[in-house]
Amino acid sequence: MNQEIMEWGLRVAGLMMVGLVVANFVAARRWRYAENLAGTMTIVRQIFFVHCAYIVVIIAALAGLCLLWPQGLMEGAFARGFCGFWGLFWASRVVVQLCYYDPVLRRRERFWDLFFLAVFAALSVLFLLAVVR
Repeated sequence: MNQEIMEWGLRVAGLMMVGLVVANFVAARRWRYAENLAGTMTIVRQIFFVHCAYIVVIIAALAGLCLLWPQGLMEGAFARGFCGFWGLFWASRVVVQLCYYDPVLRRRERFWDLFFLAVFAALSVLFLLAVVR
């Protein structure tokens, strides 16, 4: 695969992950995280919010790498290992959505279900292409 096309693909992946960062804030409001967690133990609520924050920061950092330094994600064994990990990570997210999330909710929210499945599948493919290119 042409290096320019792969750089473009990684930048697209970066933009998709910026969208995921924004979506995390939208989801927190839409699914009323604070309200739904109000009855849990304080430590459970705190762990949940800390995990969410760390996930958002990691996705934002990866988006930054893809947008600002895509060529660095295509050079050498470390880059291949790094992209391979993220390709498998996003592929596992597809599996989680298909096998773990409530099928009734997925049917009720079909547009968003298919939208996020497409995003996670595309991210997986883009990162795995960076490995084999």
